[in-house]
Amino acid sequence: MKEKFSTFGHSFFHKAGSTVCTRLSREDGVVIIAALWITALIMWFALQVSVESRLKGEEQVHQIRKSQALHLAMGGCYEALARMGETPSDLFSQDHVNASWMPNGHPNVVKYETGEAVVYMERETEKINVNSAPPHALAMVAEQAGLSQRDAEHLAQAIGEFIHPGGSPHMDLGERSLYDQENLQEGGFGGPLTSIDQLLLMPEVTHQLFYGHDMPRSDARQDKKTARPAILPQKDSLFDLFTTHGNNVVLETDEEDFMEKIYTWESGEIYRILSWGVSAAGPPGVVIWMVVRFAPGTERGYEVLQRKIL
Repeated sequence: MKEKFSTFGHSFFHKAGSTVCTRLSREDGVVIIAALWITALIMWFALQVSVESRLKGEEQVHQIRKSQALHLAMGGCYEALARMGETPSDLFSQDHVNASWMPNGHPNVVKYETGEAVVYMERETEKINVNSAPPHALAMVAEQAGLSQRDAEHLAQAIGEFIHPGGSPHMDLGERSLYDQENLQEGGFGGPLTSIDQLLLMPEVTHQLFYGHDMPRSDARQDKKTARPAILPQKDSLFDLFTTHGNNVVLETDEEDFMEKIYTWESGEIYRILSWGVSAAGPPGVVIWMVVRFAPGTERGYEVLQRKIL
């Protein structure tokens, strides 16, 4: 009897112990899984905080570089204004720092401790006045900017309708709705443009077309002297060929040889300045566009007609 009881007790406690161990094992497994999930969540939150901090740091660096580039571009503008009126006597000097700055559209580099400014100066009134040019001149400019003859003629007509009242009957419904979205009167701008970048209000004029980015050139006028960085408005773009100043309505198709054409500063003449500033630490760069009148008889020596950060 004692043996049976002993055997029963041993079997009972053995089964009870096994059950307790099984329960403890399951509880341990749940605890381990929970701990792993908590660890994974902590790691995920830490990763998110790290990524956010890195992005904020990159944004701060981006803003610092952009601020530096803006001040460098401003420095380039002041350098250009200070050099207006120089004579071309030192034009071919080997000392590029002290060489005269002429309005020839060629780059002039100003070095600073934090970066540099690349400055271009041109006579504004040699460009085509978009307000007074006839349709065929507008079409020639559009072709020079890379459009086909058909597209150039269409754009010339659209520019005429945009600037001059009464051209709206030729406008299709799609264009009319886009003008309505821009809160422009029917027929477009309805008067002379005060700035050439107002052409960007036209549905037909994209930023790529206006500034000449990713547009094919219709001739081989670009060379090492006139080639510009991609961030700048390109040669033979609408931006480069059009103006709202002067009376010129004839597009020069053949550029005069640099050695034969002498560029000088003339009192009362209007000039365009493009100054591109870039930090020594890297991009982004900033471009400042100015239109100034050379006025040597005044206190400053110049009159700013227009300025804008592109």
